[in-house]
Amino acid sequence: MPSLEFPLNHSENPGLLRESVSLELLFQVLEAMTDGVWVCNADAYLIWVNSACEQLNDIRRDQVCGKTVDQLQGQGNYDRDVTHQVLRTGKPTAIIQKVRSGRTLLVHGVPVFDANGEVSLVVGTERDLTELNALREQIDRSRGIQEKIQSELTALSIDRFGSGSLVANSDVMQRIVDTCVRVAHFDSTVLLTGETGTGKSVIAGFIHETSDRHAKPFLSLNCGAIPEGLIEAELFGYAEGAFSGSRKGGKPGLIEAADGGTLLLDEVDSFSMDLQVKLLTFLDTQRFIRVGDTRVREVNVRLIVATNQNLAARVEQGAFRSDLLYRLNVLPIELPALRDRLSDLPGLARLVLQRLSDRYGQTRTLSRDALDVMCRYHYPGNIRELENILERIFVMTTDEQIQVEDLPGYLSDGLYISHGHPMELSFHAALNQVEQQYLRAACEKYHRQVDIARELGVSQPTVARMMKKHDVSIAKEPIQK
Repeated sequence: MPSLEFPLNHSENPGLLRESVSLELLFQVLEAMTDGVWVCNADAYLIWVNSACEQLNDIRRDQVCGKTVDQLQGQGNYDRDVTHQVLRTGKPTAIIQKVRSGRTLLVHGVPVFDANGEVSLVVGTERDLTELNALREQIDRSRGIQEKIQSELTALSIDRFGSGSLVANSDVMQRIVDTCVRVAHFDSTVLLTGETGTGKSVIAGFIHETSDRHAKPFLSLNCGAIPEGLIEAELFGYAEGAFSGSRKGGKPGLIEAADGGTLLLDEVDSFSMDLQVKLLTFLDTQRFIRVGDTRVREVNVRLIVATNQNLAARVEQGAFRSDLLYRLNVLPIELPALRDRLSDLPGLARLVLQRLSDRYGQTRTLSRDALDVMCRYHYPGNIRELENILERIFVMTTDEQIQVEDLPGYLSDGLYISHGHPMELSFHAALNQVEQQYLRAACEKYHRQVDIARELGVSQPTVARMMKKHDVSIAKEPIQK
């Protein structure tokens, strides 16, 4: 076996270098290292390992030194070899290696060049990743436990503050609930954004119930549902004689009525520029003047505003004041569309059906197949559309359990069976889906039920039943063949 030689440069201060970098001292340094160190020559023979390397690999120096790396790998000492890669490329290389001891090592191989620029040695260092991986797994488990605890705390928060309208099984809604709990105890303005029907009023009510103001009024004003000329009077109130038909003695507005509590202004983007100025003044001072009055009144109201519009874009269009946007956008909370939180849909559906059951004294539940189909719809109207769909089904069906055939046909529009994933739908739901697709195609092609029946190979009464079942109608004009 070739002897191990370490060429040293003694050109500067040779006496000091001989003493400080002697071969014996170098071996002592390498033996003291906690990382494994090994050396191979240019012929891929292992010529030396330190004690740490012996412990990491569960080997003995006298049993492995003098053998090639291929022989050692063939004997099951490790699964991958870095030496050949370094000899082939002449560049430092790092790999992850599984060794006989069962450990996972991070191995770095570094080339040592001779005077001719050829690789003469490969020096390797090994670091044990087993404990690091175990620590990572422990952190992952701890994170999982923490997420479970957080989920339970979210559920407890919802239960504690009596928000029977709030469902937060999805990660995104749990984060929103956590945010609401944190901001509830501050009086800063909250800006709720999101598509129409995403539940902004429910979130606003949850913030109020969670806050220290929960014993005081929670009022809301849909600014888009009131004529522009009446919004100011509804919000700030009016004095006696402010306009014809005004109530004797005047009338307080919602701001006064919500004193000590919380006021939700929905569709705040519909405010005129003049009213935006008055709202900004109120936010800055908590003071206001009734319409037609001169007396300055002061209240203590937490304001929550909501919109389904992009207020920054409205500012660029000149339709919304930038200073008011800054004042409203203190604590922004963006609510996701229902299609982005479909894991909440089963809970929302149960909640809606329970309310309807309490109202009408009848019980309705969703079958698994029906729920499966409903979870695949995109709900452009979000939660409000889901509520309308379920109420329609609740009224129209006579059975206690809602089946796929009871659902409106458009719920499964665009849902096609994937040949790569044939079991994504239940068998019953898949059959209904195929039946509906064939029926729709025939209805677009023909304008008489008898022709549709002939195309599908069924009777005309069966076609009539299928059309009612899937809520499908015949096209006004047949497609020309």
